[in-house]
Amino acid sequence: MIKELTTCLTGFLMMAGTTGFAAIPSTDIAIGGIKPGMNIDEAIAAFGQPTYHDQGEEALFQNGIKIDLDDYTRRTIEEIKLSGSSDIATPAGITIGSSESAVTEAYGHPDKLKNEDGVQEYTYYAADSGMKIEFKVIRGTVAKIKCELNN
Repeated sequence: MIKELTTCLTGFLMMAGTTGFAAIPSTDIAIGGIKPGMNIDEAIAAFGQPTYHDQGEEALFQNGIKIDLDDYTRRTIEEIKLSGSSDIATPAGITIGSSESAVTEAYGHPDKLKNEDGVQEYTYYAADSGMKIEFKVIRGTVAKIKCELNN
């Protein structure tokens, strides 16, 4: 009995010791070269003028990128989302339409995996925990990519 209890406790502690952040580099948290914390002017330089710009709160671009800006400065990018048909990629080469296995090959085991109604959401945090990247996967294919400041 004590041996079984010791074995279970050892296994639990080993699992607890390996649980944690994948600690991907913050340079891997970007879409099309734009990442959270950058200035909106950098996104405009990369993607052109937005097709819609709401009083400094959000900007939509022709390429399918949606950017949410900081509520206070209205210049700092808080969140970048990509959905729909686009060939814009993350630094690891993941695009809309990439396979689920391509995500785990590029980024490893996620820090957080949520499965709801057949939609998997893979979340990876930067090593400094200042940013995160999320991939929504439907039927084995990336349908949405989101990078954001980890508030």
